[in-house]
Amino acid sequence: MTQQSQPSNYTQGYSNSTLATHLLRTAESDAAFLLPHIKKTDCILDVGCGPGTITTSLAKYASEGMTIGIDISTDVLQKAKTLAAEANVPPRGPGSVIFEKGNVLERLTYADNTFDIVYCSQVFGHLLPSPDLPLRALAEIRRVLKPGGILATRDGMEQHFYPRSLDLDRLWGENLRRGLHKGAPDADPPETSMPALFRSAGFDVDGGKVHIGAGTRVFSGSEARRWLASRGAGQLRVGDPFRQSWLDAGITEGEIQQTLLAVEKWAEIEDAWFVALQCEMLAWK
Repeated sequence: MTQQSQPSNYTQGYSNSTLATHLLRTAESDAAFLLPHIKKTDCILDVGCGPGTITTSLAKYASEGMTIGIDISTDVLQKAKTLAAEANVPPRGPGSVIFEKGNVLERLTYADNTFDIVYCSQVFGHLLPSPDLPLRALAEIRRVLKPGGILATRDGMEQHFYPRSLDLDRLWGENLRRGLHKGAPDADPPETSMPALFRSAGFDVDGGKVHIGAGTRVFSGSEARRWLASRGAGQLRVGDPFRQSWLDAGITEGEIQQTLLAVEKWAEIEDAWFVALQCEMLAWK
């Protein structure tokens, strides 16, 4: 997939290796905590929709409404449109899905109080290094959210590889954070500070209008391990924006090679497994 320049807050790019993970995501796997709250007539906005697999599956639950996915990348939006067309997702009428270019850090084209639900998957962890960026995004989301509407967010917080003997929690997990944070000191990143950010953005944390939860994503079994190792090797291949984000954060070539070797060994260990912890937030305006 063609790479294009991205705003400085997003560094991982949209290579096929990075999109491989995005394409696994659906409403059922990544927004299950939201699904019971969706009404058939809802108008939903999916912020940072990527290839649109969550967007189109959310639309099944708003079968009489409309779902819009926005992203900063023209290329990935074209991918989303193609996948939706192949799946015969309607582009107009009840249950329709449309994809549009948009940046939540700028003023969106939608009027105040437009959406019943705004959903964000793996967005806030990229809103660095300025601490003002998450609050700017939340302010714009509140603007387009209807009174009584729901904001749902899901952001990865921690990753763990078992067994721990290969040191992948450091080699992959900590280096991933360094890449996301652009080498800045690891203070309290947005993905671990969502309750405080929601409070600062005006959501009623103490009045029962904010629910804090957690979810997981697990990879186990030989096939899943090989897939995850292959994905990681692709992301750390020369020329991939993901690899460049590590180099820009001060991670050395030697550390990258050490990580690749450890991932390869991990994939061959019988009964090795991986878990990612996710922060899942629901807030009512």
